[in-house]
Order: sequence, then C-alpha cells, then structure tokens
Amino acid sequence: MSQPNSTDLPTIQKVKLDRRGFLRKAGVVGAALPVAGGMIAAACYEDPSGARLEPSGVPASNVKPNPNPATQPGPVEAVSEEWKKIDAEHQAGVVNFLKNQKEALTEGRGNVPLEPRIEDGVKVWDLTVDEVDWEVAPGQVVKARGYNNMVPGPILRGTVGDRVRINVKNNLEHSTSVHWHGIYVPNNMDGVPFLTQEPIQPGGSFTYEFTLRNSGSHMYHSHHDSADQVNRGLLGAFIVEPQDKAAYPPYDREVILIMNDSLLGFTLNGKGFPATDAIVARKGERVLIRWMNEGMMYHPMHLHGLTMEVFQRDGYPVVPPYVCDTIDVPPGNRFDCIIDCAEAGLWAFHCHVLSHAENSSGFFGLVTVMAVEDETFKVADLLNRVEALDIPDPRLRVGAAGANAGQDIKASAKSKGAFAVWCDTQA
Repeated sequence: MSQPNSTDLPTIQKVKLDRRGFLRKAGVVGAALPVAGGMIAAACYEDPSGARLEPSGVPASNVKPNPNPATQPGPVEAVSEEWKKIDAEHQAGVVNFLKNQKEALTEGRGNVPLEPRIEDGVKVWDLTVDEVDWEVAPGQVVKARGYNNMVPGPILRGTVGDRVRINVKNNLEHSTSVHWHGIYVPNNMDGVPFLTQEPIQPGGSFTYEFTLRNSGSHMYHSHHDSADQVNRGLLGAFIVEPQDKAAYPPYDREVILIMNDSLLGFTLNGKGFPATDAIVARKGERVLIRWMNEGMMYHPMHLHGLTMEVFQRDGYPVVPPYVCDTIDVPPGNRFDCIIDCAEAGLWAFHCHVLSHAENSSGFFGLVTVMAVEDETFKVADLLNRVEALDIPDPRLRVGAAGANAGQDIKASAKSKGAFAVWCDTQA
C-alpha cells in the first residue's frame, strides 16, 4: 500500500480533553488496578478449604451463533487503512515538536530565572499569585494558577549562607500560602496554614525571610488546597548552591525539569508535547538535569541512547552514584543526575508510563528530545529543515507532514524555540 500523502496530514495536533477524558488518558482508573486485583485474587480463595475457586464458565452446549449478523465483526478490509491515520498523526506530532524548536507554538513560558534585588545585604524577590489562562499545548488553554503569571513560577537561586526575603502578594480569589519544599527554614516560615501561619487571604500579602542553610535542588509551592493549587501551577524551583562549588560534579549545562500531572495534564515545565522544549548539547558535554516532581503520580523518565548518573536525591548525596537510563521520580522528590552526551542524534526522552506519553494519536504530555550535535549532526541543519518541512529529510524521519495543508498554526514570534536559541548562542 502507498504511504499517506503529506496533504492528508494535519499540521498541528490539538489536544483538548475534558476532565473525564483526561482521567481516561491518565490511566487513573489503572491506578486502582492493584487494589482491585487484590480483591479479585481474594475472591478466588473464598472456599473454606483454601482450594482455589475456578470460574464456572459457559457450557459449550449453550453457545449459540449470533442471531444478528449485523453485529458480527466486520471484514478486515474495513479497518486495514487505520495504520495510515495512526502513522500520519504520529508524524504530525513530531513535525509540530520540531516547529516548536524554531518558534514557540504556544503562548507563555515559565521556569525562567528571576534575579533578586539586594536590600541591606538581603536577596529579595517579589512573587505574585495569579489566575492564569495557560496554553499547555497548541490550542489547549486551561484555567491555571501561577507565580508571576507563569507556570512553573520563576526560578529562585541562592547560595548557602544567603539571607533571603520573599514578598508574596495573593491575587487569587482564594487563600493560599507558600511552602519551601526541602529548604531548612524556621518553623514560622514553613508555609502551612493554621499550623505555622495564617493563610494569605485574597488580596493579602505575607513576607517569608530566612537564611539558606542546605544546598540542593529544592521547590516552592502552595500548601493550601494544594491538590488543586499545586496541580494548577503554583509551583517553582528554588536552587541553593553549595558554598564550595567544587563539591558538586562538573557539568557544562544545566536543565531544570519540573513534572506535573492531573489538572493541567501531563507537563514538563508547564507544557505538554509538542510544546515541550528540546534539550540541546554537544557530543562530549556533561548535562546536569535537576528533576522535580510536583505532581501526584510516579513518572519513570526514560532516555533513549544515553545514560544518567544519579548523584543526589532531595539535596543529599547518593553514595555510591548509580547509572540508569530510566529514572523514577516519585511525587515530591528531586533528583540530580549527569547525562554524558556520548552519542550524537535526536534521542527520545519520555515517561515510560506510556499512558502519560503516547497513544494512537502519537506523542503527548511527558515527552521531549535530547538533541546532541557533533561535526556531522548539526542543530543548525535541523533548524533549516524546520524552516522548509515540505522537503523530506530521512534524518528527521519526517516529511512534509502537512506543513502547508490544513490549519497551519503559526508561532507568533512570542519566543524562540530551543534550536533557535542554541544557534543564536553558539554562533
């Protein structure tokens, strides 16, 4: 059979899920299977003697032909073309991801550094808590909540010994608070309403101030109605560097990856595939990944073709470090690892709970790509291909993928993609 024509392929894969549809996709029902499985297993041993009860089944003599031929399975030919649709949608998703590396296909970008101002030797940040219309994936705009109008909130960064002050203004219609997850703080700065402070009411403010005492990849997030507020985006990274930088493994580049799930869908740094950012490096470089799971589910993140050396968990050394290609980051945990970029190419990087990453419509959610360049594999060449996707390129394993067909969603020059930024900074 012939391959699908590029004119048959959608340019963008819009993902719009209602709450019920999301739960089906998320596999929340599947999360109950261990419990249900235990109940079913127990039911098999209800015989007081302990003997396993076998299902009675239906006697063969009672099996009759289907009296309604219209409900019989259809001919194989009726579904033989389905593979074309599946291939086309997978292809379109990859092309959209590559387009996103040139110019962002969605509005909004979170997880960006926020520089402090210095007041009498104290590092000071101002955070607002806001209602946000957030575009998770192309065409998928959700009611979110963010710090400084972004998801995740801005990156805060300090060094052990720094005195810090964070002024929080609540612009929500509900109360909130901020908890400094993993950071040593005085009890009255821990951010738990009615336990260590009063909630920050709508329109109210609260100032947190403490001295940084422990290094590591830490987080900050709401601790009030948190199953809603955190899962809607009230989360961010707080990186505390050690005073002795030599105590940390050497690396060439740093990437912070914050996972979330449930109310905004499956996201990396506030976006779902194809709107996620690629990770770009040169062959031979060492890339530090700071993993953070702010969601409510486990996400084993699998890296194709390369390995991760895990050396720190929740800011504490992992002794000895271990090497893996799949790192399981439970909710609330942070892991630091080094990727040794030993092989050039485009390497898939995705959650291996596959209902969080891929279905018959292609990739979605917790998926990105590690792009490693060398003398023969250049990100600049990839960027040129993205600019002219009507030219098939076997290296990308995609062709036109409807680049000029159907509804062509254009980036609005709101921000450059990862490949474009790489080319600008490496020129």
